[in-house]
Amino acid sequence: MNLSGILVTAEPSRVQQVLASLVELPGVEVRQHDVRTGRIVVVQEAADVGAEVDGFMRIRGLPHVVCTDLVCHCLDADDETQDAEPSGSAPALQP
Repeated sequence: MNLSGILVTAEPSRVQQVLASLVELPGVEVRQHDVRTGRIVVVQEAADVGAEVDGFMRIRGLPHVVCTDLVCHCLDADDETQDAEPSGSAPALQP
């Protein structure tokens, strides 16, 4: 099972239309939205990486969507959920 946190930016005047389209997509849950800025936070659940990418591309292709950004990605491997980190990521900052 793969989970994606996705920031969707819609034309502000069309946020309600984009919200209606998003709730129709399988595995997509709208968590927050801001009509003023057109920003919509969604969580997508998919069976595997291929389905996750397909879902992301469906969101990106919706009418009135200006931009989609993958914010976080988690995958279930061997019954243990792990956060996927890009290779060569910088170490955590120390206070």
